[in-house]
Parts: sequence; C-alpha cells; structure tokens
Amino acid sequence: GGGGMFLRARARQFSSFVLLAGTISAPDVFEPQHAIIVKDKDDVLIPLLMDPLPTPGEFKDAISSLSPEQQRFAKAFRAMQLESSLFACCVVQIKPQLETLLGLPAGALTKEIALTQQLMDLFIEYQVPSDLLTFTGDAGVPLADKLAEVRKHATGLLEMVKESKARELEEERQRAHYADPLRGISRHEDECEEEDVDECFGAPP
Repeated sequence: GGGGMFLRARARQFSSFVLLAGTISAPDVFEPQHAIIVKDKDDVLIPLLMDPLPTPGEFKDAISSLSPEQQRFAKAFRAMQLESSLFACCVVQIKPQLETLLGLPAGALTKEIALTQQLMDLFIEYQVPSDLLTFTGDAGVPLADKLAEVRKHATGLLEMVKESKARELEEERQRAHYADPLRGISRHEDECEEEDVDECFGAPP
C-alpha cells in the first residue's frame, strides 16, 4: 500500500544475474556505477520514494530490514538520485557470461546445475582467477570433453580450498592450545578425579 515506488529483483533457485545501476550519459551509452548479484531465490526490494525524496531518517527506516549488501546498494541508488542524474538499471544474466569466460559454447551450462554452483562459489566467495578454470584445449573437441576439463579444474580448486580450511582450523586449534596449555590438562585431571570418586564410593544411582 501507500503508492510508493520500489525496485524489485528476484531470482529463481539455481539462477543468477547482476543488477547494475548507472547513468545514461548519451542516447546509447549506459555507464554502470554500482552492482549487486541476485541469485538462488534472493528477493531484493529497494524503496525508491522518488517524489519527493525521503529525508535521511525516512530512508534509513525504509532500508533497515535489508541485508548489509542490499543496504549498500540502496544507499548508492539514493546517492545517484540526489545527484539529479538520469539513472537506469540493467540486468546481465550470469550463466551466458560464465560460458563465454570459460571458453564454452552458448548453452553449455544450461543443465550443469552443480558445476555452475561450484563455479559461482569459486568466483564470488574465493575470488579465483578465471584462467585457472577456463577450457584451453582444441575448440573442435566435443562439448562433453570441454565440460569435463572445466569440471576437473573446479573440483581440484575446491579440494585445495577444503584442505586450506582444514589447515586453518588446525592452526587455530594449535594457537588456542599454546595460549592456554593447561586447559586441556586441567579438564583431564577433573575427569580423573571424578573417576576416582566413583571408584571409592560407587557411581551414583
């Protein structure tokens, strides 16, 4: 209700796109300034409240329920409005761009849901360079061979990430042990004392 204007972007499960906000600098030129990735059932709802523009307090209240990432995007959007610029939005589908980036033909990832999710994780969460995942073989080989090479690269990198996390956890455990070396000994002694009491007086009923 209320008749306010909103920018809403929703993604289906296993789909993703980039929502760009920018300015129109010429009749055929869009200059992107800010972007947000929308994926896997994300639902972005950004209040525009275009006329009149809300006060800082009203705007803060309007975006208070958004995630930190969505709040940053909303604030960038508001800053553009305050500049009195002619602004616009553009949607870029991610999967076709992934295929081009990885040297795969159009539509190659359409049915490769698991592989696409792995690639998204590697690019977004771990910032892996694309040349570590790109197919670099003969362009004339069958699609299955191209996908197999990209999948092999992705699996190997994910395994490296897993091993790296395991090392970090072990290092953190070692640091905690060296910071308080008596903690484990004290707990062991307490357990021994409890066992001695049970032996002397019998375990409680």
